[in-house]
Amino acid sequence: MQMLWAGTNVLALIWGDKSGYLAAMATVFSGLYVIPCMFMVTRSFVRNEPRTVAMLDLALSCMVAVLVYQFFTKLLSGPLASNPSSIYVVIYLADAIDFSMAFMAILRFFGTRSFRWRFFYYAAASYLLVNAIVATIYNRVELHGLPWWAGSLIDIPHALLVLVAMRQPPRWLRAFHPSLTVSQTIASFAPIILSMMVVMLGVSASRISFLPGLLVACASVLFYGLRVAFIQSRHMDMQRAVDLSALRLEQQVGRDPLTGIANRVTLDTRLREALEEGKRDGSYCSVLMIDIDFFKQYNDSLGHISGDACLVKVACALSGSQVRARDLVARYGGEEFVVVLVDTPAETALDVARRLMAAIERLQIVHPDGPHGRVTVSIGVATQTPDMPMDPMDLLDAADRALYVAKRKGRNRVEVVGLVTNDPPPASNGMDKKRGTLT
Repeated sequence: MQMLWAGTNVLALIWGDKSGYLAAMATVFSGLYVIPCMFMVTRSFVRNEPRTVAMLDLALSCMVAVLVYQFFTKLLSGPLASNPSSIYVVIYLADAIDFSMAFMAILRFFGTRSFRWRFFYYAAASYLLVNAIVATIYNRVELHGLPWWAGSLIDIPHALLVLVAMRQPPRWLRAFHPSLTVSQTIASFAPIILSMMVVMLGVSASRISFLPGLLVACASVLFYGLRVAFIQSRHMDMQRAVDLSALRLEQQVGRDPLTGIANRVTLDTRLREALEEGKRDGSYCSVLMIDIDFFKQYNDSLGHISGDACLVKVACALSGSQVRARDLVARYGGEEFVVVLVDTPAETALDVARRLMAAIERLQIVHPDGPHGRVTVSIGVATQTPDMPMDPMDLLDAADRALYVAKRKGRNRVEVVGLVTNDPPPASNGMDKKRGTLT
């Protein structure tokens, strides 16, 4: 852009420029350096940024280029060129653009964690700051006629850029390392500065070219909103992908992330295998449905962190020495657990349930709002007999109904379908007579 500016000035000198159009075009070329610089200091340059965002930034930069052309050509050619105030408007606007670009490059320098990008913005900030100072001096000197030495001012920022690029980076540049919070804040803040600059440029230009200036200012606000919307949409898609990956991993591992015992997926698979094995071998399969008593009150009084710790302790006690290696202890959901006892009749399952209750009591977990002052559990037991095959969900449902009976009778107890209690299940449970006599 600087070479185009210089070349246009040479053409004006050789051919003449009575209308002032070539001089205006030269100023346009000198001002258009702001387009790649705006793109440079406001882009995040991350691989996962949507391509649409880059296209919006590029479109906005092109609109700024058109606005700069309209603004400078109208002020520096035609009727307005004879008005000295037009020259000062151009100079003040150029100063604002130059120093804004330098400020943004310095800001990006302080917010860059990668040394490669930090050196890039260090060189860019050095060039833009010196260029802004030189342009401020040059433009004001030009108003009174350029002396012989004025042309050398233009070479200063370019010479500095070459010097910075060729020398070894200073040590403090390698040692400087901003925090992640500062880096992310500045990277997120940069597009806002771009939109603000374009809005101010559009407002300034609207006094000369009303419609283009208004359109660019409105487009800046609209593009920034679209930019934020696209980025948020991408982040939401990434978060959903992460959640889905975590869910799939959890299902593949088959473990509950909090307690470390089997999860619901593993429970369903293992219970179905145990029932098929019992049907094939003519053996029994029992299920214990276990619920921590008054767990909501425990969470309300001690907090969810203590509640999670309680769940972990109960899970460890349930999966301890009271069950065999071939049996399965799983977290069913919330504060409910399920124990699958392979080849175990109802009487033995009842004995195991009582031992598990005793193991929980020995933990002596304080429960301020519990009737016993400590954490207790209620257990429902259901058993599939060899002559009465059941679906896994039916067996879990039967154990859950037994658990409901234990809760209704005061909690901290064991109920076995059709063995320990003769109380009929609640009518709302819908258990038929055949299922109610399972042992």
